[in-house]
Amino acid sequence: MTTAAAHTPASATGSNFGFGGVDEHATDRTLTYIAAISEGLREEMRRDPNVLLMGEDIAGSFGGAFKVTKDFEAEFGARRVINTPLAELSQPEKKEELKNYLWGRFVIDLLLEHPTAKFTPEEFMATQKKLNIRLYSISSSQKAHPTEVHLTVATVRYTSHGRARSGVCSSFLAERVTPNETLIPCFVNHGKGFRLPEPHEETPIIMCGPGTGIAPFRAFLEERKATNAKGKAWLFFGEVSAKSCFFYKDEFEAYLADGTLTKLSTAWSRDQAEKIYVQHKMLEASAEFWAWLEQGAIFYVCGDASRMAGDVDKALHTIIEREGGKTPEEAIAYMAALKEAKRYRRDVY
Repeated sequence: MTTAAAHTPASATGSNFGFGGVDEHATDRTLTYIAAISEGLREEMRRDPNVLLMGEDIAGSFGGAFKVTKDFEAEFGARRVINTPLAELSQPEKKEELKNYLWGRFVIDLLLEHPTAKFTPEEFMATQKKLNIRLYSISSSQKAHPTEVHLTVATVRYTSHGRARSGVCSSFLAERVTPNETLIPCFVNHGKGFRLPEPHEETPIIMCGPGTGIAPFRAFLEERKATNAKGKAWLFFGEVSAKSCFFYKDEFEAYLADGTLTKLSTAWSRDQAEKIYVQHKMLEASAEFWAWLEQGAIFYVCGDASRMAGDVDKALHTIIEREGGKTPEEAIAYMAALKEAKRYRRDVY
């Protein structure tokens, strides 16, 4: 989905919009926690400041905000909760086993499994770290939307250990925000290295942004149209299905028609028997891709760092070797030269 927020926008494309971590004076973690839990429990806490928290108290969507920290492990053990996998795996030599056990588990899972472990709100919050900030690539140009910032947010939802889970920030934006009413602390994080060439330059650009990685490139295209940019532009976009996940389809087709976008290559992983991803589309068009690189194109990549970025990087190596007639060592040197010249730019997470 795309959301728009009426805040002071970023001064240029390629920046990130952040949530959380902006109020340096909001240091009372207990109050922060109480603000996130149910109204009924808050009322109970007002009546009895010594109320104890149990697993059910934090088993809502906010449960994913609370991690199994070292401090929580210690306090959990101090409550004499014995014969648990957590206790058995706390030895240094079982570090990898502990990591595997905790994968997909949060504090609420342990508390629900062991209801005898109870905490006061202050005790519980003392075991927790502040939430990490959430950064989203800005998907709009200030020239196109002077008073808005657009974001491209996919709501994270999945099931783990028998419970439905949701992303802390994405589900908040999707389900708990009332447009034009809910005030959300936020800030702009300027992405100095992820910018377009000057509009008058003829430098070609190649953009690769599958999924929500499309965000900065939607902003790039709005900026290109607003500034009548001269250089060629090629976009690689991929998702699950063209029928349900072709983000900004009408906009991109309009940009193709008016010349803002020169070429669009799409990859739909589930629209056919064989899974097709953006790296496959790059390889299919390897000769043309190489020609653009030789013309001085800048290659931008945005999106998943765990798999996509590595697969795209390998495809780029292959194109350089195949179309450039280079050895693996020469391809590595070519890649290094691209990075040195700031012609291979990545915003991956």
